[in-house]
Amino acid sequence: MDDINPKQAHQMWLQAAEKVKDRVIAPTLYRALELPTGITIDGDEFILGFSNQDLPMAGHLRSAQHKAIIDQCVSDIVKRKVRVKIIEGTTIQDYENYKRQQAARNATQTTISAQREHERQVLAAWDEVGEKITRAYARLNLRQLAQQRAQFMMDAFVVINQAVKEMGYDDNADELQKRALARVFEKFATVVEIPSTMLAYEFLKLRKEGKLP
Repeated sequence: MDDINPKQAHQMWLQAAEKVKDRVIAPTLYRALELPTGITIDGDEFILGFSNQDLPMAGHLRSAQHKAIIDQCVSDIVKRKVRVKIIEGTTIQDYENYKRQQAARNATQTTISAQREHERQVLAAWDEVGEKITRAYARLNLRQLAQQRAQFMMDAFVVINQAVKEMGYDDNADELQKRALARVFEKFATVVEIPSTMLAYEFLKLRKEGKLP
């Protein structure tokens, strides 16, 4: 934060508010301008605080109709370009609390975003396994013959087993992984016209017996 104490910040705000009144004809805005407290300047932000009961009036300052003028008037007083940031609270401590809350919220959002990206990558990887199987079936010659279809199924089981190894899938896999693998068996079932449960059963049996590379 800049080396400006709350008293100085509030005096700056009072001067800026008067400049706004000179440029805008809006009695309701005039009332809203008188309610907040200038708290400090943090980087390129002028921190302006409203008490809890007055916070609804902050909307007049945030409106697109008035915000640019308010930012300009404050910048004129501060003598450099700043933008007004409105918080709930009227003290430096309130602003510190606000920053901690924002940091925690941002950290949570970052964690959620990372989790969603991880989930997207997992689903994409398993979807590619299903697509690989369906593409292979589309290229299969003489697929009307039982032995050709049987060989295709064994090859598909190998593909799935390789994916299971690469994805670290096991009995303790999370729900996302389990649902994704189930979708692979559903795509597999669609092309060979065998219930997905039976395909999954045969796969798990072969895997348990160590018959899949």
